[in-house]
Amino acid sequence: MPHSFYARMVIAAVMPFMVMLTGCITLYQASQAEQHTARSVAQTLGVIADANHLMRLFMDAETAQRGYALTRDGDYLAPYQRALSMFPRTLGTLRDSVQGETQQQRLARANRLFRQWVKNVANVSIVETQGNGSGLPGAATPASKRLVDEFRVIMGNFIDTEEASLHVRQSDSRDAAMNAQRIMIVSILLALAGALVTWWPLFQRTRHAVMEITQRSRRMVEGDLSQRVILPGRDEFAWMAHAFNAMAARLEALVITEKRTSRELAERVHALVQERTRDMRARHALIETLQACRDTRSAQDALRDQLPHVFSHARGGALWCLDMHSPQPPQRVCHWGDAPENDVQTFQTCHALHTGQPQDIALPSARHASVCPHVLASPTPGRHLCLPLKGSEGILGVLQVHWLPERDADDDNDARVDFAKGVAEDMVLSLSNVRLREQLEEASIRDALTGLYNRRFLDETLARELARAERQAVPLCVLMLDIDHFKPINDDYGHALGDRALVAVAELLNAHVRRDDIVCRYGGEEFVIIMPGAGLDAAQRRGDHLRRCVSALDVEANVPAPIRLTVSLGLACYPQHGDNAEHLLHSADMALYEAKQGGRNRLTIASP
Repeated sequence: MPHSFYARMVIAAVMPFMVMLTGCITLYQASQAEQHTARSVAQTLGVIADANHLMRLFMDAETAQRGYALTRDGDYLAPYQRALSMFPRTLGTLRDSVQGETQQQRLARANRLFRQWVKNVANVSIVETQGNGSGLPGAATPASKRLVDEFRVIMGNFIDTEEASLHVRQSDSRDAAMNAQRIMIVSILLALAGALVTWWPLFQRTRHAVMEITQRSRRMVEGDLSQRVILPGRDEFAWMAHAFNAMAARLEALVITEKRTSRELAERVHALVQERTRDMRARHALIETLQACRDTRSAQDALRDQLPHVFSHARGGALWCLDMHSPQPPQRVCHWGDAPENDVQTFQTCHALHTGQPQDIALPSARHASVCPHVLASPTPGRHLCLPLKGSEGILGVLQVHWLPERDADDDNDARVDFAKGVAEDMVLSLSNVRLREQLEEASIRDALTGLYNRRFLDETLARELARAERQAVPLCVLMLDIDHFKPINDDYGHALGDRALVAVAELLNAHVRRDDIVCRYGGEEFVIIMPGAGLDAAQRRGDHLRRCVSALDVEANVPAPIRLTVSLGLACYPQHGDNAEHLLHSADMALYEAKQGGRNRLTIASP
């Protein structure tokens, strides 16, 4: 415990000591006040920066949406998707940093405006652009302009309020600094005045101590935290030096720890940014690949190649696809990593397949009642995610992804789950588009009533088959059929029965031709059968067989007896009756005309 200088000061000069002690305490308090105001200024600057960033995200999203509507270029959606993912985080940071009910209400209103814009403007525009297959006008709609303008006004008021608060806090910071300076000057002056009336040794001791402490303090303020006060002795100044040195050592240790923590945090953030960037690039590559697919098989092949790269950070996973229009069991399109390989029976126990809801299972903490049986079949600690691929017609499949447990990685796992859900949504949209494209292509070459190929498909296929027959030097026959007395059936029994008759004949033709033969509805009650590789005699026998089958066909009607149908047929063969599609069809048509004139219900071969 210091005692010598204290006793001398009490006896010789109580006042200088009191002045110095008071000045030091007041200076410390002023310094603390200055640091507090400086932190407030920095926090306000951060809030303003985040608010400006929030506005830029909205503007980037709005620009990207308009660019995509104008060009239908998927690259424009990258800023839009980035804005959708970063907007909630930036908004959450602002909500945590801002105090005051008015500012919170403004943030809430801005969030509603953004969500309303995404739902009512952006999503609608993107879906319409994708559905129409052509770019939309790039000009903003009145609804979009109103939402953007209102968002700008609200965020402008928010920033103005924060800037006003910033000015006040900066003024407080300057006042605190001036107050600290005034305290320091007054303390020194009073100490010097006290020293003038004390003994010279006390003045020397005091001067040396004050200079030492002041110099070390200034250097510490400038950033040199290795400074230490050197004051030998056992008096109060030596004790102060010891306390100062202890405080400086502790502060230096805290700063070193803070720098190390900041460096580790920066490295972690950099790693996360790289991982997120890689994930987004993989997701974008998957979307582009799926958009280029023309049919379901090529889309499944693309998923088989791309999914292991998209989920390279996962332990493994699998993709199951279903065909809602086929009784075939679910098909496992791909399987990657170290995930369990389930069979069809085990997969069909998945809750996501039956409920249509995502299943997020964390083992071993999850309750067994809520865990999919296929997960329990090979329980592995970690996170198991089952995502149903729900399209407009139902569940297209199930995406299963598995992660190993990671220590202190709850936030990362949540982000990965959100990423997986986003990938599942992309897959649903792409697979739905591929299936819609297949249906449209199928509808363009099929007759809506009979399901047979239509005239367009006939023209394309006949030309192709004739070219093949010419290359391979093989025959090709064309058989043209016409239902006899079809108009009286429509007139007497109605068009509904006429349609049933056409369907019945179409089904019979499909059932009694070779696998390589192509049956088309030529128009009205006329049908054409292309027979690649069939000679004239074989085609004649096949035509007579079809004629007899039609004659034995009964078409149910609301009359006492079923309606009997007959057909007339005209047969033409390449190369005897024509060397191109037009001539061959004309020859078959003329032969059909002769069969009609000859009494119907017969087959006539075209004249050479």
